[in-house]
Amino acid sequence: CWLAIVHYFRRENAQFHDEARRALDLNPNAPETLAGIGHYLAFMGEFERGVELTRRTIAPNPLHPGWYNFSFARDHYNRSAYEESLADVERINMPNFYWARLLEAAALGQLSRPADKAVGSILALKPVFSPRAELEKWNVAPQDMDHLLEGLAKAGVSIS
Repeated sequence: CWLAIVHYFRRENAQFHDEARRALDLNPNAPETLAGIGHYLAFMGEFERGVELTRRTIAPNPLHPGWYNFSFARDHYNRSAYEESLADVERINMPNFYWARLLEAAALGQLSRPADKAVGSILALKPVFSPRAELEKWNVAPQDMDHLLEGLAKAGVSIS
């Protein structure tokens, strides 16, 4: 699983998929493996598969870690279900992780609702913040990147 994640952040997507498949073959019921691979697949724009793996993880464990909800938040945002994405962000329950605030700000921006608190949190956590660079670092699919940047711009975040 960790080797898959290394390939993910190096944007070596074919190798990521190979190692992710191997990790799932070796650990088909390991919650961290299922959730981790599901998480990264959702960030890559493979929402359906990412959500499916995450659902398999949480089904037997309703008291799962909050970060498991990232794949749901990403999927809901992708489907323009912004209210659901905001609810997922609340379930993530990681107030000091800028990605949760990034999703919150983008969803609020898309809903034309005030996002000052979320944007302020992002900048407090990451004073030198370039949305495009962060999305590229996280291997976000190009069409998804445009959608997220649009929401952030509507929230008042400089995306240049």
